[in-house]
Amino acid sequence: MKKVLSFVVAFLVLSPLMAQEAASPLAVGQEEIQSPSPEAPAPAASVPATSSVPSVSSSPELAPSASAPVHSAVATSQTPTNVSYKVKQIIRSHNVVIVEASQPIPLEKGKLYLVTLKDGTQCSLSLTDIESNLLTMESADCTGLVVGMPVEPALLKASGKTVESTDILLPEADKTGPRVSVSLYYSTATKARFEDTYVSTTSGSGYVDTTYTMDSSAGLGVSYSKLNPQSWGFVGSILWEPKRKIKSLEVEGPGGTVSGDLVDSPELTLLIFEGNIAYRWENIYIPFGLNYSAPFLSYNSSTTWWSVSGALGAYLGLGMIMSPNFTLELFVRSVGLEMTAADSTGTIDFKRGSLAGFGAGWKYTF
Repeated sequence: MKKVLSFVVAFLVLSPLMAQEAASPLAVGQEEIQSPSPEAPAPAASVPATSSVPSVSSSPELAPSASAPVHSAVATSQTPTNVSYKVKQIIRSHNVVIVEASQPIPLEKGKLYLVTLKDGTQCSLSLTDIESNLLTMESADCTGLVVGMPVEPALLKASGKTVESTDILLPEADKTGPRVSVSLYYSTATKARFEDTYVSTTSGSGYVDTTYTMDSSAGLGVSYSKLNPQSWGFVGSILWEPKRKIKSLEVEGPGGTVSGDLVDSPELTLLIFEGNIAYRWENIYIPFGLNYSAPFLSYNSSTTWWSVSGALGAYLGLGMIMSPNFTLELFVRSVGLEMTAADSTGTIDFKRGSLAGFGAGWKYTF
């Protein structure tokens, strides 16, 4: 009981003193250090603690000292300024691009970089690793990318998300990689010309020029191609032109020109193997190359013997991509032929000739 009364007395004595000294935080601090209560140590220690809380928050002198350590404790890693980048190597089989920086930079995995292509479009590169000043980046699809092109950081923060290939968003005609097409075309070629034909008969021999006139023909084709925008590609085709009826023959020699119709109704069927290289811009491409023919000749004559074989020819075209799957092609094609004929009166060696003409085709690409 005496202890309780002494605590109450001490509290009543100290309370007026605390009220008088409340305006001075320094005085409160001195009171806390110099005037502890020996009789009631626990309550005496708790009283100044509660009164010192508002004095700290209301003191303007303590605010700067509390904020200074906060700024000094923050550590950041910044990319150096004035860094230039350029493409060093392109590993297309793995969709990897090695970029060289003018000075080492910190690794920000997933950070995006951009390359401006020749046509003004941009492709994105995603940073995956750094070794010294060489940056390893992943590229979903940068078809027109070449070594030496400048690279710039994208105005985006680093992202851990995987960059999906934009190839799935492109129209069918803009997708990369080999593709298969089927085509239907029409050839206006109707004259097979043979120069320096050697004629040997019982009455004499010599060289003449011969020209066979035949029907034009429609054709079917299957193609395997790789044509990416702003780059070189290739087109390989197998073409079939059904029977062309050979109508007449014209022979021009030193003695003049002789012509006549053929009575044994020969027909010429062509199987053509063609390989072209091509350059494609956006929706226009130009293919050119060589072909080799496998001709088949049918006739009804029992007195005349014919032999025909294939030879090299040439092709030049203009392709216009009309839609993601349809392409219009205009072309001029020369098909090589070698032919001989014989009957009871002599032989004719036509040597090498060509069946040339313009054509147009409609192609569907899968």
